[in-house]
Amino acid sequence: MTTLVEADLLPFGDPAYQNDPYPYYEIVRNMTPVYESPSGVHAVMRHADIFKVLRDKRLSSRQLDFGVANLFHDSMFGQDPPDHGRLRKLSTPFFAPGRMDEWAVVMREYVDRALDAADEAGGMDACQDLSFSATFGVMAHILGVGTHEAAECRQKVIEMGRALRPSATDEDVEIAITAFEWCVAYVQDLIDTKRRNPGDSMLDAYLSAMDTGGMSEREVMSTVTFFYAVGHLDNSFLIQNGVRLLAEMPEVRKAYIEQPELRPNIIEEILRIDAAEQFVTRAILEDIDIDGEILPAGGIALMMLGSGNVDERAYEDPTRFDHTRPNLARMQLAFGAGLHGCQGQTLARVQGEVALTALLERHPDYRVSGEVVYGHNEFIRAIRHLPIEF
Repeated sequence: MTTLVEADLLPFGDPAYQNDPYPYYEIVRNMTPVYESPSGVHAVMRHADIFKVLRDKRLSSRQLDFGVANLFHDSMFGQDPPDHGRLRKLSTPFFAPGRMDEWAVVMREYVDRALDAADEAGGMDACQDLSFSATFGVMAHILGVGTHEAAECRQKVIEMGRALRPSATDEDVEIAITAFEWCVAYVQDLIDTKRRNPGDSMLDAYLSAMDTGGMSEREVMSTVTFFYAVGHLDNSFLIQNGVRLLAEMPEVRKAYIEQPELRPNIIEEILRIDAAEQFVTRAILEDIDIDGEILPAGGIALMMLGSGNVDERAYEDPTRFDHTRPNLARMQLAFGAGLHGCQGQTLARVQGEVALTALLERHPDYRVSGEVVYGHNEFIRAIRHLPIEF
């Protein structure tokens, strides 16, 4: 039976927890591998267990109640085999290693434009001006659509995300319903425009599949909404947090500039030290034993990626930034794992390296020039404002 305690050791709605959940993780992780929260979910806390259980077929995405986001059940994100594989296969060519050089060029163009403008101003907001505009622009390019109303779309994604967390309020849900309606209408307009202006983009591939019976209209809508909504989320935080961390760590910044071969590992450590998505959620189809603790059939499991990535069982001195750790990419949990591991994770790494490299090539001595404003909740880590100057 899972360990029960009177106090809530993972107080999802507490602002102190949302700001810095890692001390809470450590306490719970060292108490039990599975924590039964008063909110009714079962949190899997340790790296090895998360790594294994994410590959367990006794967990389901399809059986989850996504609430206001039930549209996503018609995307690969909300499906189990065989439909998950069918839908994922349609996107695979656009995230294949062979396309990464192409997307890196597009990313660099967005980044260079942002830096050109910042050079004239003497600084920039690394969130609004750099990370978001570039990652959103690349995802739109891959889909073959425009970037109009980008800021509004980003705000709607934030509003949707607030409803997909354990501490969501009735007000969060109401706001999210409106946000989803806006996004669906927005994506429908993108689809209609693409029909009139065909090409060879990912959205064109979906429409071709729909025309030949390989996707339903609802699946196209759901999949495009999903990619357009979250295709910049983790990528943006990787860049934002990388800019912030490198500003605080001159020796790591020096290594990044002078030793290009270290850059992939530095990116991995940025991802590990603070994962953009702190957990993934699954429905439990059958009892699963984890070191004597049970994930009960019919329950909801949270795979606590943020906790697993700083588990002292997997990493020595885990809260210390150390890009020389072995097997960082292989052990990484920031993008999940198994069947539903993030399809765009290679793209995210490429975008992170392109943005940080371009910034440091021009301004190796950049510095944070004002207050950093965070937008964390228990689900998503986010930076809202990160002023830097040159």
